Amino acid sequence: MTAGRLSARVQATTATMAKGQEYGEARQGESAAAVNLSIRQTLLLLIVLASVTLAGVAVVGMWGSWQGQEGLRRVLEEEVEPIALLIQIDKQLSSVPVRMYGVLNDDFGVPGAQLYVLDTQETVPLAWQAYLHAMAGSVDAPKRDLIATIAAGMTELPAVLDKLDRFLAADDRPAIALLLKEDWWAIHLQIVTPARQLIALQQGHVAVSYREAQGVFRKALLGTALLLLVGLASFLFFSRRLFRHVIDRLDVIEGALTRVAEGDLETRVGGSHRGEFGRIVAALDRTADKLLADRQAIDLLQQRQSSILESMAEGLYGTDTRGRITYINKAAERLLGWNAAEMLDQPAHRLLHHTRADGTPCPGAECPLYAALARQEVCTSADELFWRKDGSSFPVEFAGAPIVADGQTVGAVVIFRDIGERRAGELARQRLLAELHQRNEQLNTTRDELSRREEELRLVLENLRDGVITIDARGLIRSANPAIYTLFRQPAGALHNESVQMLMPPDYRAAHSRGLARHVATGKAHVLGRPVELEGLRGDGTRFPIELSIDTYTVRDERFYSGIVRDISDRKHADAALRDALEQAQEYLDVALAVIVVIDCDLRVRLINREGCALLGLGEAEIVGSNWFDRFVPEAEREPLRRSFASWLAGRPAGVIAGHNRNNVLTADGRIRLVAWSNALLRDASGAVTGTLSSGVDVTDQHASELQLHATIERLTELNHKLEETQNQLLQSEKMASIGQLAAGVAHEINNPVGFVNSNLGSLRNEVNDLLRVIDAYAAADPILAEHPALMDAISAARDAADLAYLREDVGTLIDESLDGLQRVRRIVQDLKDFSRVDSSEWAFASLEAGLDSTLNIVRNEIKYKAEVRKEYAGIPEVECIAAQVNQVFLNLLVNAAHAIDERGTITLRTGCDAREVWVEVEDSGKGIAPEVLQRIFEPFFTTKPIGQGTGLGLSLAYSIAQRHGGRIEASSQVGSGSKFRLLLPREREREQERGDAPAPADTAPPG
Repeated sequence: MTAGRLSARVQATTATMAKGQEYGEARQGESAAAVNLSIRQTLLLLIVLASVTLAGVAVVGMWGSWQGQEGLRRVLEEEVEPIALLIQIDKQLSSVPVRMYGVLNDDFGVPGAQLYVLDTQETVPLAWQAYLHAMAGSVDAPKRDLIATIAAGMTELPAVLDKLDRFLAADDRPAIALLLKEDWWAIHLQIVTPARQLIALQQGHVAVSYREAQGVFRKALLGTALLLLVGLASFLFFSRRLFRHVIDRLDVIEGALTRVAEGDLETRVGGSHRGEFGRIVAALDRTADKLLADRQAIDLLQQRQSSILESMAEGLYGTDTRGRITYINKAAERLLGWNAAEMLDQPAHRLLHHTRADGTPCPGAECPLYAALARQEVCTSADELFWRKDGSSFPVEFAGAPIVADGQTVGAVVIFRDIGERRAGELARQRLLAELHQRNEQLNTTRDELSRREEELRLVLENLRDGVITIDARGLIRSANPAIYTLFRQPAGALHNESVQMLMPPDYRAAHSRGLARHVATGKAHVLGRPVELEGLRGDGTRFPIELSIDTYTVRDERFYSGIVRDISDRKHADAALRDALEQAQEYLDVALAVIVVIDCDLRVRLINREGCALLGLGEAEIVGSNWFDRFVPEAEREPLRRSFASWLAGRPAGVIAGHNRNNVLTADGRIRLVAWSNALLRDASGAVTGTLSSGVDVTDQHASELQLHATIERLTELNHKLEETQNQLLQSEKMASIGQLAAGVAHEINNPVGFVNSNLGSLRNEVNDLLRVIDAYAAADPILAEHPALMDAISAARDAADLAYLREDVGTLIDESLDGLQRVRRIVQDLKDFSRVDSSEWAFASLEAGLDSTLNIVRNEIKYKAEVRKEYAGIPEVECIAAQVNQVFLNLLVNAAHAIDERGTITLRTGCDAREVWVEVEDSGKGIAPEVLQRIFEPFFTTKPIGQGTGLGLSLAYSIAQRHGGRIEASSQVGSGSKFRLLLPREREREQERGDAPAPADTAPPG
């Protein structure tokens, strides 16, 4: 169906629907007019009487209403409208800072805010002008002052708004905030506060004016009510009897009309009535008869119309002026996949026409049907898509027409049909024509090509070494190339139109006849399309093996069979020799004690020896043809091995597959065996890889032994390492003990001469004092010696030469300094004895702070040039320990702290305790320790010092001593800031350690 015919059907359907609607309305209007006419004639007298009574009332009411309305109008124009305008100004000006703070807080975009400000610039002045106009001529003195204040602010408002626009355009949020805080609020207070005062004044004036207007209006209403009561009393008095008579009869008519309105068109008033009422009853009965006949005609018309619409092959639906579906026929339901209940009152465009063919949305404003309906025109299209309920689309040809009533469009009707098949047919026809044209050209080309190839084929057949023979359905030879005559040793041309059975031995001929007859009758044959090995018969009567490939073809309803014959005598001899060689090779392979397997490029097993079958627990027939990796490789290793094998076959050795490798093999009973493989690639005559030959040995037991041996070696290595560590620690301990004993011996030997010197210095000081007293006594004799000048001069010269005053002062100082030095030597000797504690190698309570001071005195020479020592002692209690070993820990920590300081620094010594343990902390301000080094500092032999300057045993030995005492050493450091070591010891040792004079070396290595 073309678009024109669709359009004609739409117009016809629309006209039919409109005609039925007009017909029903005309009938109903005629009946209603008749009833209304009768009722109007009956009530005419009542209306005239009521009109006379109400005329006077209306005059008075209109005058009062006019006065009240005039007063209210003045209130609205002069008072209420200015209030509304002032409120509008207040709202607009008050909302600007709120919006602007939203801009500052990113609640909405700047462009929206700019538009708002522009709108404010336009509407606020307009509202203000409207207010001035409304207030013109009625402004008293207070209002004029307020208006002047607001006017001054309004003159400054545009400049502030322009500045705000510039800040918004530049996104200058600090400037916006400052503007809102200062300029805007000043303008806001200058405008809004007087505006709100004006609103309050206006509201007061409105209240007064409204009360005055209400007073006038109430007076008018009171007068109107009095007149209305008088008129109504007169009207009721004169019309009571007439109303009663009319109402009784109207009740009869009303009952009949009610039943007719409810659909009972067979209702009749009946009876005999005279006068006007009789004519009304007769008109009502006639109207009911007409309505009954009209309804029957309309029902028939609707049934016919519905039958026409529902029997249409095209889809049809109707819409109202909003585009919502009001009707849909069965064809439309079938084409669209919706039912009527789902589509009614739904937007037609959104359901059916929402998307174009290219997938882009189709807005309703661009829908051609909407545009045509707006112009009250018929719309047709043959290139649109409608969409089904399931989301699929189909091409449609549709026509739409408006439904017009009284010159107004009340809806539309649309008829459409699925043109998918027609379009597909047109496309198919176009493709067919193009294909026919192309085929015709190809036929011409093919004809020439066939002629050329026919000549080439003839030459090929004549020079082909294999025989080519063609027979018909009767078994007669229709053609044969020269090779056939050569193979079968027949004279040239002797085979033409002869039976093909002359070329086969007698024992093949019966089977050939049966097979040929069966294929001719049923079209079934088991030898077509594949080579078969047979025997041929030469002209001299000898038989020889041949390979025959047969195919069939038909020419002009005549069937022919073409065969290619190849003499395979040489191949048969070679196959026999190969079988013998393979059998012999299999015997060799089965003798081998290793697993030998051949895997092709498809990963399938092609050959396996007896040893391989025994390993896998399967027979050769069960293994050959299986995928090696899917069946005999554990799942966890399968994919990596498969990829490596594929890479190796491709010439890219990778992963676990190479010339020699080991991998696990899965046996039939689920055991996993480790096999050591030697692999070699297999190639064909052209050099292409065809697979791999692998020889393997089960090394599971050997591997277990190797693992056990490796574990044993590792354990021995670890024990040896621990032994070396223990030996070194013992050596270091013995070394320190020897040094301690030596220090104790040296201290003892020093003590004796120091005692002598100390005693002699004490005696010397006393004797020098005595001598000085004698010299002073001699000085008292100087007046007497004055009588002997020579002797006096000699004594004076001797005094001057000896500088007696200096000697008197210096001798005492020298003796005191010597005694101080001896006291320091004595303290050093005592500290050496305390550090070595040769007299205490057992557990005893000792003061850690005293031990720290003794050790510090020993290493003072190591520290004094590099660091200042700060002591922060907390007065910790004595600890049960081996003092000499703890002093050795202090020595290592202090020396390391001094070595960590490159230039002048600080070493801080701290002590502290809690309920369970005491601690001693050594902190330096040196260069610090890197994190990767810090975690290894307690490892034996680990050192960062140059070769020859450290053994790496100091901190390891200190850690072991702390462990033996049931304590620990904690270390922390920050590169560039220094390090901190804390020794923590229990207040009392655990009793289970009392098994000897000293704790046994720890079995555990220090943490790395």
